[in-house]
Amino acid sequence: MDQFLKSLRNRKAIVEARIVEEQARPAPDRFRLHTLKKLRLQFREQIAFLERANRLLPI
Repeated sequence: MDQFLKSLRNRKAIVEARIVEEQARPAPDRFRLHTLKKLRLQFREQIAFLERANRLLPI
């Protein structure tokens, strides 16, 4: 589970970097930004779900 969570965090970081790159362009592509931001939100929700699930699991 930890590997999967780590993988999601890495993917989210990559998407965030692409958002920054796109915003730095002289004429950012609004559709691409929207898609990247939706993807970032999905990763954030998945990470939060897994973190909550890990806290509820007995050790």
